[in-house]
Parts: sequence; structure tokens; C-alpha cells
Amino acid sequence: MKTPSLRQSAILLAFPLLTGVGISSAYAGDAKVYPGSMAVKYSGPSPTYSWSMIKNPSSTSWMYVDLPVINDDTGSGIDVSWVQVLDRHYSSDVRCAIITVYWNNSADAIYGYFGPNRYSTGSSNNAQTLYTGSASHGSTRHEYFSCAVPPTYAGQSSSIVSYYVSE
Repeated sequence: MKTPSLRQSAILLAFPLLTGVGISSAYAGDAKVYPGSMAVKYSGPSPTYSWSMIKNPSSTSWMYVDLPVINDDTGSGIDVSWVQVLDRHYSSDVRCAIITVYWNNSADAIYGYFGPNRYSTGSSNNAQTLYTGSASHGSTRHEYFSCAVPPTYAGQSSSIVSYYVSE
């Protein structure tokens, strides 16, 4: 018979004590960072991917993407959110907004909150963070970011690097 180690015993003893006082395995501040490659293109050219970033390879067309958010805490809203981008176009900025929506059966329409657009601040080889703010939600709503990525300039592609949500 194999005897449990001291570490296993401590975990087995601590778990009932912690759950008994209301501490669960889910933390109050549930934060997630997602790779840009999770984006879903809804208009524009087919994207390319590199290091889990999504890039716009077109030299003439904008690419439009939605970035899905997993909402596993339906009792609270999004406290903090941002999207990290690479803007490689000399005159057009990457733009993103946080959106929370729900289907309204009686109106037969989508309703929701469309946050303000946040813009990159010019072309750079450094990633820029677009702080998109907070959003309230309920159990029937879902959240996502919507972004527009400008065309390639001088062979350099603009991209979505990653995005972040804290519930």
C-alpha cells in the first residue's frame, strides 16, 4: 500500500477547510489573456498568423475581426480590458472596442452596449495597448471586442497580438 506524502496530506486537509469558509477554486478577480489568433475575421482579406498573432496581409484592404471573450462569471461585469496591437501603417490606426450584446426575443433584435473605439497612436515596431475599459453583463449576454486592422504598408503587416479581460 502506498502511503500519501506530506504534501498530499496537507492538500487533502486544507481543501475542506478552505471551501468550508467560502473560498472556492475560482478567484474573485478572474483574468484571462487571449492570443490574437483567436480572432474571427468577419470582413476583408484572409488573415495570416505568426506567433499566435493575427495579421492583415493585404496592401489595399482593411481586415475586420471579432475577438471572443469567455464569460464564466455571469454575476459580474468586465472590470478591465485591453487589446495589444502592432500598428505598421503610416497613416491609418488599428481600432478596437469592447461590446456586450444579447438577443431580445420580443424585439427580434440584438441589443447591447458598444464601447467607444480606441485607436493606436501611429506606426511603430512596438506593441501598443488599447485600453478598452469595462462593460456590464448578465447571464444572457456575451462579450467580444471588434477591431479594424489597416492594410500592410511597405511590406509590414499590422496585427492583433493579444487581448485581456478581468471579470
